[in-house]
Amino acid sequence: MRSWLAVVLPAVLAFAPFTSVLAQEQSLPLEPGQRVRVTAPNLRMRHQLATFEALRGDTLVVTADSTMYCPLASVTRFEVDQGRKSEWKTGLIVGAFVGAIGGGIAGYVIEGIDDYSPEYPLPVAGGALAGAAVMGGLGAGIGAFIKTDRWEEIPLDRLRVSLVPRPDGRFGLSLSLRF
Repeated sequence: MRSWLAVVLPAVLAFAPFTSVLAQEQSLPLEPGQRVRVTAPNLRMRHQLATFEALRGDTLVVTADSTMYCPLASVTRFEVDQGRKSEWKTGLIVGAFVGAIGGGIAGYVIEGIDDYSPEYPLPVAGGALAGAAVMGGLGAGIGAFIKTDRWEEIPLDRLRVSLVPRPDGRFGLSLSLRF
């Protein structure tokens, strides 16, 4: 049993880097020139904005101020810019909420504090609806001019096995596990 395991295990480990690399190259929906954000603490990169250049084997090539070669084993987070989006929905929600509160208070005050009867909440409800409509529209208009970046995280393999060149000219086996 041990002799069989001693033959099969090295063979599996020898081909694992190639299958892992092929799977990563096919699953990365990237084109050269796309904006990316790379986190690799070992390389002192924390949300480093860069431009994707290539994926060469188990090395990610990006350009920021200069060309950087990042071993995939060192990358803990990799995100791709999906463009900018408008924040009109957020503006609508915030504006409607603020407007409803303000309009409800205004309806209560306009009706008169002494004359208010809980049996007739119409002025408060009407003020809240009017305030929500006006301020919601204003908030949506303001939010339409506010643009934010959308980032999509590209999932990296949880377990990577790869061959790493050593200084003495030989190759070593690198194993990394991401939690």
